[in-house]
Amino acid sequence: MSDGGIRGLGWRLVGRHLFAMSPTLAHGFRRGLLRMAGGSIDPRAKIRRSAMVDRPWNLTLGALTVVGDDAVLRSRGAIRIGQRCVVSQLAVLSTEQRVPGRDDQVEPIHIEDDCWVAADAMVLPGSTIRAGAVVGARSVVQGELPGWQVCVGHPARPIRAREFNAPNEPAPGA
Repeated sequence: MSDGGIRGLGWRLVGRHLFAMSPTLAHGFRRGLLRMAGGSIDPRAKIRRSAMVDRPWNLTLGALTVVGDDAVLRSRGAIRIGQRCVVSQLAVLSTEQRVPGRDDQVEPIHIEDDCWVAADAMVLPGSTIRAGAVVGARSVVQGELPGWQVCVGHPARPIRAREFNAPNEPAPGA
């Protein structure tokens, strides 16, 4: 939970501006900027230029993970996102919560492999999204969500299990 030192200063003064001005398909360039600022970003992760990352030194992105347009990653604490995940447009992941009259709550966020945080969802400090979970649009995640479930609401709760058909199995009704 440091301020990032000299890397943090470089990110705030130059890096985040270059990040936002980069060409749309310059994912490698943006990954490089995040790494230079101390982030742990897999070479196959993609993050859109309109995404907002305030402290990349606290960010870990796994392979084939995508962060969508206008997503907000407020990482005063650690944000760890596994492999093959999607953080959709306008989603907010915040590791800090400010409560008037009390100390700020800063807790890490952990999103395991194969998860999807849908559009405009919010993930609060201290939340864990287990492998394979889907967080519905505009849901609020507080605490832990079970794996391989579709979760919606405020706070998000599981409504059904995710189901998969085998690749060689015919589609229902075919």
